[in-house]
Amino acid sequence: MEHKGSETGILMLHGFTGTPAQYVEFFRYFKEQGYTVRVPLLDGHGTNARQLNQCVWKGWYNTVKTNLFEMRAHCKRIFIIGQSMGGTLALHLAAHYLVEGIVLLAPAMVFKSRLTSLTPFVSPLKGSWKKKDGPDIQNLKGRNEEISYDVIPLRALNELRKMIKHVWDDLQDVHIPVLIAHSKHDNTIDFKGSRQVYDKISSRNKRFLELKNSFHILTLDNDKDVVLRESESFIQKLSMSTGAKQLD
Repeated sequence: MEHKGSETGILMLHGFTGTPAQYVEFFRYFKEQGYTVRVPLLDGHGTNARQLNQCVWKGWYNTVKTNLFEMRAHCKRIFIIGQSMGGTLALHLAAHYLVEGIVLLAPAMVFKSRLTSLTPFVSPLKGSWKKKDGPDIQNLKGRNEEISYDVIPLRALNELRKMIKHVWDDLQDVHIPVLIAHSKHDNTIDFKGSRQVYDKISSRNKRFLELKNSFHILTLDNDKDVVLRESESFIQKLSMSTGAKQLD
C-alpha cells in the first residue's frame, strides 16, 4: 500500500507471518490527513509459508531500507511505525539511518514462549509449527480481519531470532525520539522486553505506553484507537518541532 502526499512520510512495517493488512485503518487515516504513507510487503509474506522459510533476516532489512531510501527522495521527514517484527526492523533502521522518530508496537525482542529457543534444533527437521489459537488478537473483528499464515515457519523464525540478537547490540545507537506501546496481556512477545528496550536505547525523548485491553497485534485490537491517536500526536509534535508544518 502506498500514497504520495506531503513531505512528511510514514513507513509502516508489519509483523512476522503477517501482511500490510494489519495497517488498513492506520493507512486510511494517515492518507486522509495528507501524509505520504507506505506499507511494504516483507519478503516471504503474503504468499506461502514455504517461501517465508527461504528468507533471511537481512532480506527483510534490505526491503525496508530500500523503501526508506525511496521515500526520502520525496519526504523531508520520515517516521516509522513497526508492529512486532516490524518494530525490530525499525530499531535496526534507526540505529543506522536518518529517521525523525519511530513508533514501536509490541516490538519483537523477547518471546513469551521458551519453545522458540528450540528452533535452531527443530527447524532442520520440521518445516513449521501450527498456530494453535490463531492470531494473538483479543478483538473478534480484528481476529477476522487479520491476514497471516496459520503456521509458524521455523527456519524463518530462527532468522528472526538472529535479527533480534543483532538488534539488541544496536539499541545504544538509537538516539531519536521513540514511542513504545505494549500490552501487559500480550501472549506472543514479552512485555518486559519492551521495558528493557526503553531502558537501553540512548534516546532522551522517549515514552512508554502501557496498554491493558489488547493482546499482541495492536493495530487490530481493542486499543487500536488509542495507539493511532498517540502515534499521530507523536508524529505531529515532532514534525512541528523541526520547524515544519505537518502538511506541506
